[in-house]
Amino acid sequence: MTDAGESIGAKEPAGFERGFDGHWRRQVRLGLALTPAQRLRWLEQTMEELRPLVGRARLAKPSSSTTCGPAAS
Repeated sequence: MTDAGESIGAKEPAGFERGFDGHWRRQVRLGLALTPAQRLRWLEQTMEELRPLVGRARLAKPSSSTTCGPAAS
């Protein structure tokens, strides 16, 4: 049997924090390691990738397999 904090399988790197909070802290540390110019470039690239997707959900045709509610008979 394993301890509550121990996982089954491969060992995780030392200092690896699990869960949402651990992931969030790691992302913050990675962002802070970038220079302001690198952060701005990342933001520009991300916005460029997302811009074509804005409003696509509203324009999509509803799919019969993803409808909510009771099935039509």
